[in-house]
Amino acid sequence: MIFVKGYGQMCNNILQYAHIYAWGRENKIKVISMRFAYKYQYFELCNRPYHNWFVYLFAKMLIKLHLIKHLWMELPEEITPEAVEHLKHDKLIAISGWSFRHPDLFFKYESEIRRMFEFKDKIKIPVDNFFKTCEPSDIRLAVHIRRGDYATFQGGKFFYNDDTYIRLINEFIALFPDKKVSVFICTNDKMLNLPSYKQQIGAPVHLFRGSEAEDLYMLSQCDYIMGTKSTFSLVASFYRHVPIYHIIDKNKTLTKDCFCHFEDLFMGV
Repeated sequence: MIFVKGYGQMCNNILQYAHIYAWGRENKIKVISMRFAYKYQYFELCNRPYHNWFVYLFAKMLIKLHLIKHLWMELPEEITPEAVEHLKHDKLIAISGWSFRHPDLFFKYESEIRRMFEFKDKIKIPVDNFFKTCEPSDIRLAVHIRRGDYATFQGGKFFYNDDTYIRLINEFIALFPDKKVSVFICTNDKMLNLPSYKQQIGAPVHLFRGSEAEDLYMLSQCDYIMGTKSTFSLVASFYRHVPIYHIIDKNKTLTKDCFCHFEDLFMGV
């Protein structure tokens, strides 16, 4: 049995666990997420055996007391043949880090991974009800505006002002002149100037304020996703193969070719 220690925030944990789960599934080894055993109780995975507080505390104690081996795999060079043999043969072992990735196995077990991270009804119902209050449209554009920690992350290179987002949204609308577009924003910026967006954008604009899981589900239910480079919007695109555009060059003119899919991006985050 492999215990997976958490890495970063919620969607980092989803991707980290998914890769290790797929490898374990291929090798007939049970893989338990310590993070989803006690936190982020939004998903079907959290109802499965071993994903509970007792197992989390048990695994944490084993690691802290050095009663089981704890492998750190943050860098590719740390994934040695010896480490992989331990994963295959130790009865109990823990793993941390971000680099134990197996894209071929990820997609082999893609449907299982998607089922594990199916949202619970308590997450879906408020979002579905929110959509019912909005006008019907041909295309829902989800815009993920990440501020907060992104002011300093990588020197703020992915921290964009409102003018950038407004321009890109209007460029998106112009790509579909015969379609009715509605814009759905989720953000961690509590001071977002929503009136400015509504005044300058040529389509209905809605700001959704939900929990992190509700935000993720909301993004996943739209037809296109646009936002800064982040595993959050990336995982949202995974659920329904939603086309996604990660803004890397804020000055680039938006075209339909800017959009790609989860499988094109997920190894680059």
